[in-house]
Amino acid sequence: MRGNRQPRVRSGNELHPAPAMEPAGRGAWAHSRAALYRLEKLLRCSRCTNILRDPVCLGGCEHIFCSNCVSDCIGTACPVCYTPAWIQDVKINRQLDSMIQLCSKLRNLLHDTDFSGVKACLQRKEYEQEEKYEIPEGPRRSRLNREQLLPKLFDGCYFYFGGSFRHHPKDSLIKLVTASGGQILSRKPKPDSDVTQTINTVAYHAKPDSDQHFCTQYIIYEDLSNHRPERVRQGKVWMASSSWFIDCVMSFELIPLDS
Repeated sequence: MRGNRQPRVRSGNELHPAPAMEPAGRGAWAHSRAALYRLEKLLRCSRCTNILRDPVCLGGCEHIFCSNCVSDCIGTACPVCYTPAWIQDVKINRQLDSMIQLCSKLRNLLHDTDFSGVKACLQRKEYEQEEKYEIPEGPRRSRLNREQLLPKLFDGCYFYFGGSFRHHPKDSLIKLVTASGGQILSRKPKPDSDVTQTINTVAYHAKPDSDQHFCTQYIIYEDLSNHRPERVRQGKVWMASSSWFIDCVMSFELIPLDS
């Protein structure tokens, strides 16, 4: 009878039951961590086998190393395949470095610690207040600074980038300055110049009882290179390394400079 007939379905349109959802925090969570682990295996140095730091390729081959691991090989040969490695062929892999930083952030999210807010949300299947799980120190200071509508990290500070920058790209550093409320100087500041003396701003995030509170102009050089400029620390003009600059951003504070 017509009423007992099963509906005919065209091939390719068959109805399938919805796949069973894995318990949050178990199967799905373990799968994500396993995928991250497989990716990190591809991001290891060919020499020290650790996760790459400042990844470089030697040009003549496809092996990738941490910059510190092959500093003694430049001008000789690749330590794995012995292909000649000339200094003009050495290249820093910026895209790979960005991927490594992204993996580091994912690792922090997936790691089974008390700070894993994502895991807490998945397990409870509801929104959790991020303040309970946020990374302390710099990220927390940055959030509180924004919520209280206080000046940005480099408010009142001016930066001049001198020399060449290979490990810390200059354009990336400039973006960090502008995003943090600082300003870029096109000319190297001189402590005794009239222009320097007319800048009357103060560094809001420096310790109020320190000389750095009145330092508003920084000459930044890359300390990871062999270039060592003449030291400047006079009045409103101080010299600082690019590593110091990065540390300030990471910790969201103007870290005191060594005397």
